[in-house]
Amino acid sequence: MSRDRTDAGGIRRTLGDHSFFGGMDPRHLDTLARMAAWSGHPAHSWLAHTGDAPNWFHAIVDGRVGIEIDAPGRDPLIVATLHPGDVVGWSWFVDRQPWQFDVVALDDVRTVAIDVEDLLDACASSEGLRHELTTRLLRVVASRLHGTRMQLVDVYGSAR
Repeated sequence: MSRDRTDAGGIRRTLGDHSFFGGMDPRHLDTLARMAAWSGHPAHSWLAHTGDAPNWFHAIVDGRVGIEIDAPGRDPLIVATLHPGDVVGWSWFVDRQPWQFDVVALDDVRTVAIDVEDLLDACASSEGLRHELTTRLLRVVASRLHGTRMQLVDVYGSAR
C-alpha cells in the first residue's frame, strides 16, 4: 500500500466529486483534504483486518473492495462489495472501535485515505463537520443493513 499527500488540490477536487462527500460545506472539504492522502492497494491486498486499529477512513475512487468475514469451516465469505463512490472504515466513528471485518482489494484500488486521529480531532472542534459526517455515515449504515437484509431474504426466503 502506498500513500501520497503531495496532491492536496487533487484530493480536494476528488472529495468534492465523491458521492459520500458531494454537497458538503466547502470548508469541511478543505479540512478533510488537508488530512488525506492518496492510497493505492494492489488487487488481492488487504486494506484492513478484523481487530486492527482504525487508522484510516477510505473513500473509494477506483476499483472494488470486498468486505469479508471468516465463517468457521468455510472459506472467507464476502458479505459486501464496495465500488467507487463508497466509503469503508467507519468503525472509528463509534468509540474508535476496531475494524469489524476484513477488507480486501478485489481489483487495483485507489482511495482517498483520511487519517482517523486528525478526523476525530477535527470533529471534536467542529460541530458542523461532526454533524455532516454523522448524517452521511448513518446513511451508509442504513444502506449496508438494507443490503444485508436483502441478502438474507434471498438466501433464506428461497428455502421455504
